[in-house]
Amino acid sequence: MGNQMAAAQKRKTILIVIDGLDYAYIAQHSHAFSLFRTLLENNRLNRLESVVPGDSIPAWITIYTGLNPATHGVIESIDYMNFKSKSAGDYSQIKGHCIWDELSRRGRKVLVFNPFLAYPAWDVNGLMISGPVFESGRVTTNKADQVDLADLPSLGGLVDHPSKKAMNSFLSENLKLTREQFSAFRRCLSRETYDFAFLGILTADRIQHFLWRFADDGKHAAPKSNRLSGAIKETYLLMENMIGEILNEFGDAYHVIVISDHGHGPRCRKTFYINQWLINERFICEADQKKRAVEYAKHAVLLGLEKMHAVEAGVGFFKRFAFAHKVKNAGYLFKAKGACYAPHFDGTNPYGGIRVFREAFSSDEAYEAERIRIISGLLKVRDAGKPVIIWAKRGEDIYPGSRTDHYPEIVYCMDPEYGVDRGLFGKRLFGSNAFCKIISGGHRSSGVIAGNADGTEHVVSILNVYDYILGLC
Repeated sequence: MGNQMAAAQKRKTILIVIDGLDYAYIAQHSHAFSLFRTLLENNRLNRLESVVPGDSIPAWITIYTGLNPATHGVIESIDYMNFKSKSAGDYSQIKGHCIWDELSRRGRKVLVFNPFLAYPAWDVNGLMISGPVFESGRVTTNKADQVDLADLPSLGGLVDHPSKKAMNSFLSENLKLTREQFSAFRRCLSRETYDFAFLGILTADRIQHFLWRFADDGKHAAPKSNRLSGAIKETYLLMENMIGEILNEFGDAYHVIVISDHGHGPRCRKTFYINQWLINERFICEADQKKRAVEYAKHAVLLGLEKMHAVEAGVGFFKRFAFAHKVKNAGYLFKAKGACYAPHFDGTNPYGGIRVFREAFSSDEAYEAERIRIISGLLKVRDAGKPVIIWAKRGEDIYPGSRTDHYPEIVYCMDPEYGVDRGLFGKRLFGSNAFCKIISGGHRSSGVIAGNADGTEHVVSILNVYDYILGLC
């Protein structure tokens, strides 16, 4: 009875967001874990669905604000294979609209540590410490007189791209950074009492993007004697250990909730040539033969590099040329967009989009009929008799909101084995993803929610996290 009363009176909450922690991986390898296995067995670790598309930028903003992507309007992905230099987007629209802002307005004292995208730090009722987005830069805080910034580890969302030779040091550095970030958060939390504390951890996603190829069961996996073959498991074990330390130190006084923005797994090995399908179905015109020749040469070279296990070296060479980015993304193929075209929606991933322009049709009825025809056709796509498209919808049917126009007019989701390729390779509909030899991990739709509070099993989607946390606080 005493424990039940204590739980009912416990209103302070810690929310830890670990980028890319995958539910299926934990469930399938539960025998290797202790805390995760116990949480699973007691229905305290469950599946948490991400948003569409399942990428970090729209997902974290949804977690922060409780708004779906069609309402907050930020629908973009991180392209690790972008041949251009990375640059930070403008995410200032989230300032003042995050869960810690609402709690501050309610008089709750908050600690916000390493929130992805929320940079620079702004004024809250408490302490906020954040790092830069996709670029080097200084760590910022709203209370410089209370924080020794020189004593903090690296924070923020850097997109580094390690070579194969640097993978061991890349892994070690990111595991070390994980320990340092958890430790710094715990030091901040132990100095004062907070009603709500937030911690963001990005390293699990970063590690998985580059190291799934070594852990995979495919023929190019690292030898079992190689440390990299156990890199994914080592990462998950570290996350488990760090979460356990938080629970042991603060679990009696705080609700401790751990979530991820999306899951993770081996990246798609196959590609779907969406533009070739649109040509075959006569939704768009045939491509210029010179451009077809360039595309054929590009894919033939990539296929050859893949067979020689030299994709990384080859890509490194071609990145030196100004035309490489344009050719890689195939955006040059259809400059005269016509009635519809395939935009660069979510990269070489299972989510894809098709723009359909209302002004190209004589009436709303003709426009809608064309969209229905495209959707119906997509759902019939087969590879060796196997359905490829899981679902296809009108963009405005993904979520309600004032910014549904930020989605393409048609959005589709494929089997995770496939990714979108906007290029052309002869008349093929399907090909292989040579780039998975470099970026070998890809996002999955199911992350996790776990913790010591009741009701986590009912949260189901990151769309519900905001209201759930407010209810706990």
